[in-house]
Amino acid sequence: MNLSLRKRVLLLLIAINAVVAGLLFGYFTPEVAKSYEAGALSVGEDLVYTIRGTIDPKGSVNVARILAWPNWSQFADAILVDSNFERTTNGWRPRGVALNPLGASERRGDFDLASIHAALAHAASDGQVVPAVAGGRVVPIQHPGGTWGACWYRVRTGRSTLDLLLRYFLPGFVLSTLLISAGTYFVLSRYVIDPVERLAGAARAVAGGDFSVRLANPPARDELGELFGTFNAMTGQVEGFNRRLAAEVARARAEAEQATSAAMKERRLAAMGELAAGIAHEINNPLGGLQNAVEVLAEERLVPEKRAQYFKLLSDGLERIRLTVGRLLRFTPRTGQAAEFSLAEPVQDALQLITYRASRSGVRVVLADGARRGDADAITARWATLPPMVGERHEIAQGVLNLLVNALDALEDSERTDKELEVGLALEGERLRLDVADNGPGAPAEALARAADLFFTTKAPGKGTGLGLAIVHGIATNHAGELRLTSAPGQGFRATLYFPIARRGRAAP
Repeated sequence: MNLSLRKRVLLLLIAINAVVAGLLFGYFTPEVAKSYEAGALSVGEDLVYTIRGTIDPKGSVNVARILAWPNWSQFADAILVDSNFERTTNGWRPRGVALNPLGASERRGDFDLASIHAALAHAASDGQVVPAVAGGRVVPIQHPGGTWGACWYRVRTGRSTLDLLLRYFLPGFVLSTLLISAGTYFVLSRYVIDPVERLAGAARAVAGGDFSVRLANPPARDELGELFGTFNAMTGQVEGFNRRLAAEVARARAEAEQATSAAMKERRLAAMGELAAGIAHEINNPLGGLQNAVEVLAEERLVPEKRAQYFKLLSDGLERIRLTVGRLLRFTPRTGQAAEFSLAEPVQDALQLITYRASRSGVRVVLADGARRGDADAITARWATLPPMVGERHEIAQGVLNLLVNALDALEDSERTDKELEVGLALEGERLRLDVADNGPGAPAEALARAADLFFTTKAPGKGTGLGLAIVHGIATNHAGELRLTSAPGQGFRATLYFPIARRGRAAP
């Protein structure tokens, strides 16, 4: 159970006062008992003195005066006898004066009168006090002529020692506890608890990010006041530091954005170079044949069958150029809206654009369908039967092209003679899996862990921007997909993209 500081302090004050009261109670209990005994002795002495004052020199007692004594209300019972006793078979029996000043009607059936008579006889004969007889006390009564007789009395208590303590001590204890607790709590609340609660509230505000909070000085100029001043100075320094930090972060962000923009521009220029090289190769090849066909068609001696054949070559060449331009247009973003398409299409477009560079670099491009490798036409036909995905087609094509270019860069730096680039596409559960793997030099674990970071590159200065895999990672994330990289030194490099397949009713990423 969590209690507030106020409640804990209040309970502590009550507990302390209760302990103090218990100690005082334990101390005063025997003292009250002693005081009560002394009071009883004093009352008995008054009784003896009064009886002694009623005895004349001849030994006669003034019974009327004794019975009229006003202090009998302090006694519960009393028996007054002279020294004239006789011994019987049942004990001692008074033969002279025998008074019951308070009467005998209130005595209970177990009243031990025989013991009282025996004690009175002994006290009257030897003049000794008998301190405890039948709940009372027996004292001899002296007069100038000797021992006149004896008196047994029992003082009226009304309550036990505990009752007296509770009656007279408990109200004072309760009142003192309330006053002391209230006074102490008021002082602690004003000078300790209130400042501590204000300090705790300010600390919570600072923990929540509000460094502008300040504390007013506490009522007393003490350690808490010094703590408040230190807290205000600390929050002021932190607030100033946060402002400076925010300014530095904003400046660093602006510089990073400028650097990113410049690097992206460099990356786009590099990609444009790759595109230009691929497009030039794809267009130059049919253009050479078209030029030859036009020269042949210019000859008038060409037979009709050959002429028709060369016109067919012209048509095929122009169609190839048209397809190449169409692939290039598919790499250009248009509407920016997600649509459903086959992942095999952007993969094939990207492959077409790196075919020329791969052949020039001596890299063998292999297509795979899951774990199966084989004829390119058969593999692409199976690719076409895979479920479609949803996204922006040109972004996927750009991401695939980046992976292919990175693989070619690694293979061109490799000294292997059997350079190979494998591209695989398959269905894996509810996702499409695209693999781009090379048998190049690979990458160590520390480089692999940072491979997708912005501006991180292991290429020579001026050759890499460190944005290729970062862009691919962003494209995969934007399409609810995933990029996984696996590599080891001398074991090649594999980049695997996962994209969810299109489902009816599923929102586009």
